[in-house]
Amino acid sequence: MATVPVVFECSVSSGFVMDPNEHQRIGWVTKLDGFGLPVGGIKADLQVSDPLTAGNGTPLVVPVAGVIEKFSWAGGAGDPLELDFYVSQENAFQIKALQQTALKNMAVKVLDFLIADYDQQTKAWFTALIPGQPLSGTIPGKGVPELNVDMTPVPVKDGIDVNVYKISIAIAPQAHQVYALKLATSSTRTVAKSWGVAYGLLRSRPDPRYGRSPGMYVLRLGRRCRGMPRRVRGQGHADRMEGHRTDAGARW
Repeated sequence: MATVPVVFECSVSSGFVMDPNEHQRIGWVTKLDGFGLPVGGIKADLQVSDPLTAGNGTPLVVPVAGVIEKFSWAGGAGDPLELDFYVSQENAFQIKALQQTALKNMAVKVLDFLIADYDQQTKAWFTALIPGQPLSGTIPGKGVPELNVDMTPVPVKDGIDVNVYKISIAIAPQAHQVYALKLATSSTRTVAKSWGVAYGLLRSRPDPRYGRSPGMYVLRLGRRCRGMPRRVRGQGHADRMEGHRTDAGARW
C-alpha cells in the first residue's frame, strides 16, 4: 500500500500573535533536546497564545521553544520528520554553534511539538498533529547533517520589534522505537499513524511444512517470515501479530 505524505503549513505570525478574527493553522515546538545541546535542550523562551486552552474564550499564554512554519513527512514508518520553525536568538546561536563545529552527536533525545487547526463547521480549535509521546531519533545525513540555522533576523509580526531565527531539521527514527503520530482533519476525525520500525528477535520451533530446524528469525514491522510462529513477543509492544494494533498504533 502506498504511503500518504503528511504536510502541514502553519502561519508563523499567528503562531506568535493570534488575531481573534483569523483562524489560521498554527504550531509549536515545545521541547528539543540532544545532539550536544546543554542539559534540558533549547529554552522554552517564547510566549504564545494557545487557543486549545481557551475554556472561557480567552487563550492562555504558554511558553514554547519554537513556532512552526512547516511540518513534512513522506508517510513511511522509516521516513524522517522534517520541521521548519523559528526560535529566539539565544537558541539559534546555540544550535548554530553546534552546526559549525561538525556534529559528532546526532542523537535527538527529545522532540515534542503540536499543530492546531480550526474546524469551520464546529467553530472550535482542535489538535491536528501531536506525537502520542515525546519522540527521540537521529539527525540523518552522515557528513552533512540535515540541520540548518538561518541567522537572518525575522520580525515575529509587522510592527513588533522582536526578531526570531529559522531552524530546519530532519529527524529519523531509531531502531527498536515505534511511536504514534495522532493526526486529525477535523475536531471529530482522528487517526494514528506509526513512525519507526520495530525489530524483534525470535526463536522458532521446527516446522514440518518447510523442513526447518530450530533457528533465529528476525521480525520486521508489518512482515511475517515463513514458518515462524504466529504469536511473538515484540520490543515492548503487543505480542499479537495479525489484525491487532500495537500500543503505538501500528499493525503487525
